[in-house]
Amino acid sequence: MNVKSDPFFTQSYVPGIQIGFTNQVNQNTVSANWANTDSANAYSSWSFSGGNSPTPPFQVTWMIRSSEASYKLQTNFFNGDAIAQLSLNIASIYPGILSGGGVYSQNVIGCANIPCLVPCRLEESDGSPTNFFYALKLAPNVMIQQLIRTNGEIRGVNFNWDSEATFMLQGTEDFKHWTNIAYVWSYPPETSWTTNQSMNSRGSYFRLQLVTDGHSTNVSPLTSGALIKPKIPFPPMPPTLRSCQLTGSNLVVSISSTPGQSFYVQALNSRLVVQQSQLVTSSSSTTSVSFTPASLPNPVFFRAVLP
Repeated sequence: MNVKSDPFFTQSYVPGIQIGFTNQVNQNTVSANWANTDSANAYSSWSFSGGNSPTPPFQVTWMIRSSEASYKLQTNFFNGDAIAQLSLNIASIYPGILSGGGVYSQNVIGCANIPCLVPCRLEESDGSPTNFFYALKLAPNVMIQQLIRTNGEIRGVNFNWDSEATFMLQGTEDFKHWTNIAYVWSYPPETSWTTNQSMNSRGSYFRLQLVTDGHSTNVSPLTSGALIKPKIPFPPMPPTLRSCQLTGSNLVVSISSTPGQSFYVQALNSRLVVQQSQLVTSSSSTTSVSFTPASLPNPVFFRAVLP
């Protein structure tokens, strides 16, 4: 597992991972402070034992052996592949932070599914290669393909995004001060946006920031030179999310809170849009909330908010 730095997160930890693995007969911890903690329910679980997992970039290597000599590629989400546990501090430039209801907080955890090779009986093998690599990106990233020029003047942008959404187009000369130029609607899978005015004076470099999913006209007025700012953080002293992991057929989220405290546990997709919400009242200092994996997005983030 090679964990790289990502500017969408000011902090990111991978405290544990569960790997679909049948008939485990041997394992070895190659990287320091990582230990095999469980091999029940057709999974081999690994966790970091030295406090918070290392700050990216870092690399971890595990060695696991099964009594089965055949293997297949497993891609069923939350059902036999690898499940990475995440602890994240989302940066203010994260796509969709404006419409995410104040997710800009350290109190965010999540899970992500990673397709992987898993041991199996000979009759289940699928002829997959002996090595498999998969790149997981947690945050969606709009891709500007090119600047559109007319008679030497920059008049627009061409970009890819997989759904209808509202973006803010900004320009800069120094990557420190960004000028708002226009709101832009996307039309999947590829959008070409142009204006009848030259953008040369707005900068030499341009970016798009996601404002909200869907085409919205209810947007703030453009202010030259103003930066897009995130919404205010969560209210003071919300419950603290500790972990999420697959337990049996459910994805269980563990939360620390004051006994008798009521709060919502929300499941969000990678654009920070709430997909599910459960209102709970804690009866002790630790509360567990179960979600059905099949109904969750991949990756999925969790947060706790007060009513």
